[in-house]
Amino acid sequence: MENSPNKGLWPLIGPTFGFLVVIALAPIIFTVVISLYSINLTSTMPSGFVGLANYLDLFDDSQFVHSVIVTFQLIIIPVVLQIVIGLMLAIVLKERLPGTNWMRVAFVLPAVIPPAVSGLIWKLFVVPGAGGLAFITGQLGLDLRLDLLNAPASALGVIVAASVWVGTPFVALLMLSALETIDTEQYEAARVDGASWFQSHFYLSIPAIMPVMLTVTVFRILEALAIFPIIFVLTGGGPAASTTPINYYAYVNGFEYLRVSYASTVIVFFFLILMAVCAPFLIGIARASKTAGR
Repeated sequence: MENSPNKGLWPLIGPTFGFLVVIALAPIIFTVVISLYSINLTSTMPSGFVGLANYLDLFDDSQFVHSVIVTFQLIIIPVVLQIVIGLMLAIVLKERLPGTNWMRVAFVLPAVIPPAVSGLIWKLFVVPGAGGLAFITGQLGLDLRLDLLNAPASALGVIVAASVWVGTPFVALLMLSALETIDTEQYEAARVDGASWFQSHFYLSIPAIMPVMLTVTVFRILEALAIFPIIFVLTGGGPAASTTPINYYAYVNGFEYLRVSYASTVIVFFFLILMAVCAPFLIGIARASKTAGR
């Protein structure tokens, strides 16, 4: 029986692997434990074990329920737009039309800008009467002086636009890389069979890059849930908490109201939502990889 070439490596990588596991699991375990206690730094009442009481309080908290709705809005709308627009841009870039080379470089810029800076850029862009949006609408003969960040619907729309602006280049570049792995002979065969340009991409390109699309979707969901810096800079969760997702609501409870246990409870619930949203896509990726390996 031949010795495995990897035999003897565990003593070398074991300590590092164990350290990484501790770093990953310790904060989660600590947060779950805190959520089972009553810890409020502004209260004179002693801390104590309350079990699942904090979790039961979540569903009686109308602001928490609203933050869940906002969270799903900030997941579904931006991610769908990023995937659709990113796929369209990737297909256009693949055609190598005149001027598309510089577009590849330009697409990288929003993706590498820090989220807080992106939020500041959009805040300056929508300044009433003086921002870039006011200038553009002015050139079109429109006088837009509405403060978009002071109305609930428009404030959420600005955050969605900022999220799409930041995430779409990442999606487009990854999908472009996947599209360029498809053999051009397959497109030529499709054209010979009478397939139109749209049919070639719908029935050939999209199925071929589906595993990449699923992976990108998971990445964008995670990034959509981590939109905290943009919200902090743009709206601060307002107006009237209309742009407060779960993670921002946890921040407000933990760092402004000092309700440590309740904030931990919100974070645990946020983690469960994250797992529930990503699970179908991870299962799809695993199935696609298994099918491709056959």
